[in-house]
Amino acid sequence: MTARLVDLNSNEMRVKIPDMSLSATKLPETEHISITNCYADAAFQTFRTPQFSITDMQIRSRDDVKMYYRVANDECLWFCAALQGSITSSFNAGNEDKWQNGQVNMLACSDIEGYTCFKKGKSVQILNLILSANYLEQMAAGSDLLNEILEQHACRRFTRATPEPLRFCPRTGKAIRELLDYEIAGNIAPMYLDAKIREILSLFLCRMGQDNCAACNCYSPDDDDILLHAKTIIEQEYRNPPSLRQLALMVGTNECKLKKGFKSLFGTTVFGYLFNYRMETACRHLSDTGKTIQEVAELSGYEYQSHFTTAFRRKFCMSPMEYRQRIDNF
Repeated sequence: MTARLVDLNSNEMRVKIPDMSLSATKLPETEHISITNCYADAAFQTFRTPQFSITDMQIRSRDDVKMYYRVANDECLWFCAALQGSITSSFNAGNEDKWQNGQVNMLACSDIEGYTCFKKGKSVQILNLILSANYLEQMAAGSDLLNEILEQHACRRFTRATPEPLRFCPRTGKAIRELLDYEIAGNIAPMYLDAKIREILSLFLCRMGQDNCAACNCYSPDDDDILLHAKTIIEQEYRNPPSLRQLALMVGTNECKLKKGFKSLFGTTVFGYLFNYRMETACRHLSDTGKTIQEVAELSGYEYQSHFTTAFRRKFCMSPMEYRQRIDNF
């Protein structure tokens, strides 16, 4: 996939965006790119294998911008999930698709040209999975829906699996979040990701095949929006988070519904999610050896280094310093 960003006046921004294609080698490849300029703050994290590639794309626009792209690989399919915010996309000069947070679809990668619009001041997170047709054929046994998609793709009749993006269920959301946490798997990340991709695709096909997903009891779209809003607030205010009561008031619900709904949608409690988010933040900062452990503690929401160390050890069974040393050894 090739891509470029332009502003509202069609001025091109010269930025590097990760190649979302498959790996050309047998070894996994990773790439991390950050962009900070007058147009946007963005971060791209990509993991590639010969069978699949995963790109976590996070953008906060300072202006209205478009990302134009082209995917020319006839042997791949593209699974896309909107995890935060909303976007508008168009493929091959067709109608524009409106994507809201919590929606997914599968697209063909045969000579696709299109664009995605990002609105000024809005934060967006998109998961892009590029999947080889050969990889999908290996898991298609017993799935009429997946076989039909592959047959249409082979005959160049497949553009998208469903006319409009589908809202994914809480179990799918949990699997996607676990997939994005692949770094915890270390050297077995490809095996871990393979299992998560299969789970996500199975749930997607389940959702395609019936009006209501049988894998779990789904909330209404309105409930999802409330809970996703609560998650966003936690991520933005993790260093000084609101109380449970304050959070419920901020998103327009009550504490009971917030607690039960959050646990069902995200697979953990509000405070469990806050804890995990702080630990993920700590891991990112620990990779920067220029920061002291005290600085990492403060950036992760802990005033005292001792409290941070205790929490980190509870999560990872090692101290922050031991974690940093392990990173250096890889």
